[in-house]
Amino acid sequence: MQTDTAIFTAYEEHKHSDASEPEKNLMRAILRSAMDDMRKRGEAYRDAKRYLMSDEDYYVFSFISVCYHLDLCPRTIRTVLGLVGNRDSILAA
Repeated sequence: MQTDTAIFTAYEEHKHSDASEPEKNLMRAILRSAMDDMRKRGEAYRDAKRYLMSDEDYYVFSFISVCYHLDLCPRTIRTVLGLVGNRDSILAA
């Protein structure tokens, strides 16, 4: 294939769009908001902790579902936020 043609150039410059990107952006925003709320006090903190510790996965914006769709590990997020113990530190002790 000739690489100096307009068709080739247009094809190469075309960015393939992911139809699910708006939903993934919303999921990222939900997760980011919950993580931000973990730094607050009171009801915002309690709601965020309840959300992040829930193992429910039957609705699309549940923590487990969001992690699945964003290819994230729920346990890692919980560990980083201090919600669960780090297994490596337990084994090292």
